[in-house]
Amino acid sequence: MDEAGREIMEDVDLEEQPLRQHSPPPPSPPPPPLRKPSRKKPAGSRLLLATPVRALSLVVLVVGLLFSVHLLVHDARTLVLLAAEWLCIFFVMSCVAAWERDHDDGAGGGCNGLGTVAEVALWSFAMALTVTMTFWVAAGLPLPAVAVLYLLSLLAVSACFAVLLN
Repeated sequence: MDEAGREIMEDVDLEEQPLRQHSPPPPSPPPPPLRKPSRKKPAGSRLLLATPVRALSLVVLVVGLLFSVHLLVHDARTLVLLAAEWLCIFFVMSCVAAWERDHDDGAGGGCNGLGTVAEVALWSFAMALTVTMTFWVAAGLPLPAVAVLYLLSLLAVSACFAVLLN
């Protein structure tokens, strides 16, 4: 290549260079649209909670069965109270589940709150069992001990409700 060709090439390179330096950067992609956070949990977290919740379910069933048999033999009135409390709590929790299902369907999301009828029945039974056992144990105790037991009972019932709501 002769010198004239090199000068033309250098001129071309020098002319293109400022255009490249001053050209705007390529446009960035638009940000993703904002979405309402989903109440659904990732699949892994569901598996993580499955074992403790199942263990607690088993404890509730075994303790409830043993306490019910004891009440059947020794105190039928308290057994009737347990059954009445369970039905009342089950009715209320079923209404909450139906309301939540309707509310979530209207918002476009799926119902991930209260689960199946069996779950609602189990945790309603756990709540009723906790309250009944507290009444039964606290019958002959002094007032400060009764207050502590009722507070613990309220915390346990709140924990059952939290499990239902996931």
